[in-house]
Amino acid sequence: MNDRENVSHEPRYWVHKFDKGLLRQLDRSKTLGSEKKHSKTLKDIKANDKIILFSTLDLDKQKNIRFIAYTMVKEAYLDNKTIYNHYCSPKKLKLKGMKYFTDPLVAKDMANDLEFVKNKEKPANDFKSEYKEITEEDFKAILRKVSLTKEYPAYFENVSFTMEDFLLNSINGLYNVIKRTEKRNQFEIKSFIKLLKKLLNEYGISKSYDEIEEFYARNAWKLGFKHNPSRDPDKFVALYNRLGKKRNFSYISLE
Repeated sequence: MNDRENVSHEPRYWVHKFDKGLLRQLDRSKTLGSEKKHSKTLKDIKANDKIILFSTLDLDKQKNIRFIAYTMVKEAYLDNKTIYNHYCSPKKLKLKGMKYFTDPLVAKDMANDLEFVKNKEKPANDFKSEYKEITEEDFKAILRKVSLTKEYPAYFENVSFTMEDFLLNSINGLYNVIKRTEKRNQFEIKSFIKLLKKLLNEYGISKSYDEIEEFYARNAWKLGFKHNPSRDPDKFVALYNRLGKKRNFSYISLE
């Protein structure tokens, strides 16, 4: 990436739609990117720009879009590695740090005060973009409504995944990465499980290959993957359908 992209400039202001399930990882690595491999908006974000994160949280038995944190970009750089099994754009944003809102701010409660919210009656329509540039006035209007902390906020513990949810989301995330990057139209199940084992180890989850294969065999149907058989018994993995019946398969379809 050209160094000129990181030279001092007047900061610009953004909001970012963030997957709340990735917050622990973001808290550790302080890095953002884009789900899209080629994000036009991400190209415009540079060092010293400021970003407010929002997500859909269910904290009071109502799902609402809420502002949850803000950060400043330390530098923009290129790295083709996908992070969090989510951001696959080559351009990444290294952050100076995270400041969380001690109480998440419901977006619709201040829709009338925000210029970038065009539809005051249905503000959710203005929160569909992954990244959206906002004015400095909108940025300051949001920060005036919150108090800040560097500590990971306790309210996120209420929306943490169960282990089953985490494993299913990990499987789905790995599948999507392979589907985007693999040129073949199918991928061997046993190779997929080995990759999944390595992924879980990175999260500090120690499970044997057999444990992971058993979980996959019993739960893959929940994700709706298509599986293909083969004639090679060394590649067989017995998968269960929703009725508990087993059948041998060897490949995950990527079509």
